[in-house]
Amino acid sequence: MSFRFSDPADAAPLGRGAAARSPDRRRARRRGGRYRDADRAADRVAERCRCVETVVAHAFGVALADLRHETRGHAPVAFARQVAMYVVHVWFGCSLSAVGRCFGRDRTTVAHACRVVEDRREDRRVDRLISAIEVASGLYEGLSDGLEGER
Repeated sequence: MSFRFSDPADAAPLGRGAAARSPDRRRARRRGGRYRDADRAADRVAERCRCVETVVAHAFGVALADLRHETRGHAPVAFARQVAMYVVHVWFGCSLSAVGRCFGRDRTTVAHACRVVEDRREDRRVDRLISAIEVASGLYEGLSDGLEGER
């Protein structure tokens, strides 16, 4: 096996199977169907995250920009973000990793958020608020599936 070193960033093995590893081949295969379902699933998770973010931002009275901010922010904003991650994970059944990617967080952060929200649900006011967010998310899911079926 030989290597080409014209540019260290482009150093790639040549020889048997090198053409199959080329970026153009990978893109073509991705468009061809094998990765299309994964792309659709990722888009669906991202769509759900955005919907839940909007519902949670209105329910908690925080700005959507604060909810999407990279840093933790103030405690009410952080808890609202944790509720959004919890709802997407529990209600929609998305993996911790997928939820983390949507919110720009690590999967362990999502797991921590789920533990925090579960503990806080013992308060009846918090439980009712989260239940209302889950119902609103369920309505969104039904509406979204109905519109998708018409296409």
